[in-house]
Amino acid sequence: MINSLWRFFLATCCCSSLEATETLDAPLSVPSPPALTYFVIENQARPLQIESDGRQHRGIVSDLVFQLSQDLNIPLNIVSLPFKRMLLQMKSPFNKNWIAYGSPAWRAKNPESVQSDCLFPSPILNVSHSLVTRMDQTVKIDSVQSLFDQRLITLHGYNYPVLADYFDQGTIEKLDVKNHQSAFKAVAAKRGLGFVGMDIRVAYSFSVGEIPRSEFELHDLSFLIPSYPIHLSYDCDMDVGLQTKLIEHYQYLQERGQVDAVLTRYLSRKN
Repeated sequence: MINSLWRFFLATCCCSSLEATETLDAPLSVPSPPALTYFVIENQARPLQIESDGRQHRGIVSDLVFQLSQDLNIPLNIVSLPFKRMLLQMKSPFNKNWIAYGSPAWRAKNPESVQSDCLFPSPILNVSHSLVTRMDQTVKIDSVQSLFDQRLITLHGYNYPVLADYFDQGTIEKLDVKNHQSAFKAVAAKRGLGFVGMDIRVAYSFSVGEIPRSEFELHDLSFLIPSYPIHLSYDCDMDVGLQTKLIEHYQYLQERGQVDAVLTRYLSRKN
């Protein structure tokens, strides 16, 4: 009887020891980093965001976001949408942890501000605007009064600092079009005095041969729309740990000159 009890005791101890060893040797569960949703505006944001039918993504902002995703090993979901639909999706409670681009100049007490409510501290670059007119037009623009009672061609959904107030007052009329190609066609067809374009976007259209440069003239609008910074932007409810990693690594990329290298890639005359 005693021998039987002794054998049972030894067997129980061995099983307990084995279970403890298996528990200690089991790999620890490491949570995966939250996936990041990258919002891309369809057909309006070159060279900040360049895409073709929602594919073949590249551009100044896109390349920086891809670098962040790759370096930090963060899964990335790319969502390409028309501008207004993108803003709706940004506000949806189902879309958390998104990244895009924005500017403090676009902040306003309206739905459009969601794109720019939360920005990375350091800007990517500063942008300016020009009025693009037909080369065969005689146009002199040296004050906002030069634009009164005129129709300007603008991109649908886009926020134009300062000019927006004149549009709202009706002092200056506007014609919204869906993309840059439509804007230049409208200028050529004399549907307005000219197209209010971001200089880097207009220059990119010329450099890649989308638009014949010889047919258009640019008029500086800095007296009306001062240059302003473009930043990476993010969901204000983003996971705090993810937010910190992204901002710190973006700062690291800036310090190493990698942000400047991306700008050179798209803003050089070769492009």
